[in-house]
Amino acid sequence: MAKVKVITDPEVIKLMLEDTRRKILQLLRNREMTISQLSEILGKTPQTVYHHIEKLKEAGLIEVKRTEMKGNLVEKYYGRTADAFYINLYLGDEELRYLARSRLKTKLDIFRALGYEFDEEKLLDTMDKLLKKEHEYKTEISREIEANEEKLKDFSDEDVIHAIEWLAMARMGRDEETMALMRKLGEILKK
Repeated sequence: MAKVKVITDPEVIKLMLEDTRRKILQLLRNREMTISQLSEILGKTPQTVYHHIEKLKEAGLIEVKRTEMKGNLVEKYYGRTADAFYINLYLGDEELRYLARSRLKTKLDIFRALGYEFDEEKLLDTMDKLLKKEHEYKTEISREIEANEEKLKDFSDEDVIHAIEWLAMARMGRDEETMALMRKLGEILKK
């Protein structure tokens, strides 16, 4: 299994963001599971889970890891094709860009609850630009990790994911446009 898989197809990203499929991917992160096991945990019929499993298989996100005989039946155990999937909501698809921006609006509600006052559009625009930059760097780094998978096999998934975060911060720190956006964010978000 790969450590990191970069997902760039907007249709696959949308498929991953559907609630049941997202939960299936989360459940399969730590262990292989059968459709019966997944349907029990999710409270969905095996037919419904099978439908979602097939969509995830077609997209290359999960695969059959092993099979076991249970009496006369063959049980298939499914697992992810990568420990971590990196998606970029800033690929130009308007639906994904809208989703990314709407997720930012929740953060604004948190800032307000903490007593911050700000120009909403100015803050949203700044945060949106910063996230776009961050996603660009994380996509580059994730591709680098994909290309060097063999060198990283002895490291935990968590360590690799944290390395992506740190490398992205380092690249953002060298980017003058990003640093100007960070300063602007600091000016907007102060009590």
